[in-house]
Amino acid sequence: MGLDAVAHAVGERSLESQRKFAVQKPQGKKWETLALVDNLSAGKREFSEAVRSHGRGYVRLIQVDFESEEALSNYDWRLVELHDPYKGKGRPKPTVVAGSERPVKPKKGKGPGEKVAVPIKTWMLACLLAVAVGVMWVVTYHRP
Repeated sequence: MGLDAVAHAVGERSLESQRKFAVQKPQGKKWETLALVDNLSAGKREFSEAVRSHGRGYVRLIQVDFESEEALSNYDWRLVELHDPYKGKGRPKPTVVAGSERPVKPKKGKGPGEKVAVPIKTWMLACLLAVAVGVMWVVTYHRP
């Protein structure tokens, strides 16, 4: 139930003043009004209760100034207080979706670009073995 709907419900009875205080929590891309009260002290009580009930999410207390009794959908608002559950902790990190992981930077001196020295004796043995196999093939299978 948005602020407009609450304001229309309040409009059925006479407004004592043009200023109200609303406690809201986010609902998708909009804010859902939890309470609409006449004075700041009642607004702060409602805000504290909403923080206890919805403390894991944002909750805000705003001052709503209606422009006229006839048009309750026209109003200005000002933020009085905001409950931020992530204050001081930073935002929670999003969960990792398969395939979107960030590449891990290799530590200095390690990683796929690092060249590894192969011992000279191993290269010489591999070359001698290749020559010996070639000579055996020529002697065994190559007849004029």
